[in-house]
Amino acid sequence: MDLTDEHIDCLKNQFKIDEVLDSIDYSFVEILGQGGQGVVVLTNDSTGMKKAVKIMKLPTSGGHANTVKIERLKNDIDFCSQFNHENIIQYQLHGEYPNYGQRAKFLYAVMDYFPKNLRDVIGESESYSPQQRFNFLIQLSKAISYAHNKGIIHRDIKPENILIKDNTLVLTDFGIAHFKDSNLTQDNDLLNNRNYLAPEQKNRGNATTITGAADVFALGLIINECFTKNNPHGNDYPLISNYYPFLFELDDLVEKCLNSDSKNRISINGVLSEIKNIYQNLKSKLDKIKNSFTVPDDLSEELTHSIINEILDKASQDVYFVTNDKKLMINRKQYNLNYHWEIGYSVTPYLKDLTVRMHILKLCQQKFSYEMNYEGGPSLDFLDLRNESDLELYQRLEAVLEKYNACGDKLSGQIKKYFIGNLFYHAEEVLEFIENERYIFERVLKNIENAPILWLSIFILEQDLEQTELINNIDICWDRTISYLENLDNSPLFEKETAFQMAFEKNIENICQKLTNQLGGSYDLFEDKIRFIFDEPSQFEKLKEYGFQLAKPYYVFEGDVIDLFKKSRMIDKQIIWDLDKDWDIRILLAKILGLKKIK
Repeated sequence: MDLTDEHIDCLKNQFKIDEVLDSIDYSFVEILGQGGQGVVVLTNDSTGMKKAVKIMKLPTSGGHANTVKIERLKNDIDFCSQFNHENIIQYQLHGEYPNYGQRAKFLYAVMDYFPKNLRDVIGESESYSPQQRFNFLIQLSKAISYAHNKGIIHRDIKPENILIKDNTLVLTDFGIAHFKDSNLTQDNDLLNNRNYLAPEQKNRGNATTITGAADVFALGLIINECFTKNNPHGNDYPLISNYYPFLFELDDLVEKCLNSDSKNRISINGVLSEIKNIYQNLKSKLDKIKNSFTVPDDLSEELTHSIINEILDKASQDVYFVTNDKKLMINRKQYNLNYHWEIGYSVTPYLKDLTVRMHILKLCQQKFSYEMNYEGGPSLDFLDLRNESDLELYQRLEAVLEKYNACGDKLSGQIKKYFIGNLFYHAEEVLEFIENERYIFERVLKNIENAPILWLSIFILEQDLEQTELINNIDICWDRTISYLENLDNSPLFEKETAFQMAFEKNIENICQKLTNQLGGSYDLFEDKIRFIFDEPSQFEKLKEYGFQLAKPYYVFEGDVIDLFKKSRMIDKQIIWDLDKDWDIRILLAKILGLKKIK
């Protein structure tokens, strides 16, 4: 702590630091922390080893000893002295001062010195790998599980009460814990630490009914914070997968921890089991993926061993994410498809040919569906393989399928069935497309060869292939990746965070602001549109008139403006106008407001 000499002298006097340390043959080094009732001091013992000493003033109330608070302090000391667990702080020496004849005024406890707490780690999280943070969270879960199995509810779990030294974590400060068979907890007990309280802890008058589920809630908050640096509040909090997409399984665990109903919250043993399972499964699969990548021997000297290892680690996380996250397609519209653009990916011959075949199948299905919807009813004609010209078409199809046969016979039957079901000229149109290598490259191959991970995987899944087909079928393409250091730009996961999208959103905001400044009213995001609400219909009618006059000399623009104003409607004497951001607002409305030229 950065304290002035005057402040240090004041604390030394207030807590009799020198006297307490002299009584146990320890020497003062510095003050590590302070609170209203205590101070933690860094010391050297008689052998020169660093130790932390907690000195606590015995609480009083109205000039008399506060027996409840004193009992709590003693419970903390007894628990941390008597029970031995590697992830709970151990008091190696403790006592009272003075301890000879006079009434004791202070309690002290000696422990190992831990230079950091979890708050420090969260603040420096970039310096700690996800694996290290997993390790800390497993240790914290073990500590809470041990306490719960002893009938102890901590009730004040927060990063400041979690100490760290190298790779070891310990839980501290059981001063307000509820101990089994203790009657110290009162219904109206309130805690100062509001940021890590479970919903049930925030209600007055029910402190005695608080269960270990409250500690699980705090743990869920901390799990999330270790990866996002955010203390979650409410339902709309930043997810871990927003920052580390391959850790999507942790989001499900956090959600179970943060269930607002304590009865439905996962138990601490459930948390411990799940987090260990996630970690072990993740480590095993990441290692397997990493070892599957092809690494050429003749890479540039710029790509040192450590850089190559960085690429392989990042790539294994990318591939794990796209092959295992079941919400990938649900969230696809939010993603920046150029995420991790610095690494190129390609697919195996099996998946390449399967994707091409799926595209061919879709072409055949589209032609077939088109015929099914003829105004006069579907045509009942189809290819007759006894007919020489029809047979020739069929043989041409077989030649194309043979060209893309690394996936064996997959989809072959379906393709042939739909192809034969088409009219002759539609079958010929399909062949004109699929026999054209340029067409296949533009429509399929360029999306799955040397492409960013999300671009490649989402393209394949949009062809209606199963996500399981991605497993073991994605490799690093070094044509792009060889320029990894030049292309490294930390491209964001979400489209809204890209420089282009941020500029786009700012432009939309400026257009909306100008409109509401002129007409009054308000605007807000409504689903994927902007909703304008105008209380003065007459003002809106003036805008409409002006827009029509402005557009009159421009035939195409006039039609667009007419369609634009058709989207307005009157509800309870208010004009409601829902517009698309891109075309309606960025182009048409901007032209009407003079922010864009009419051409």
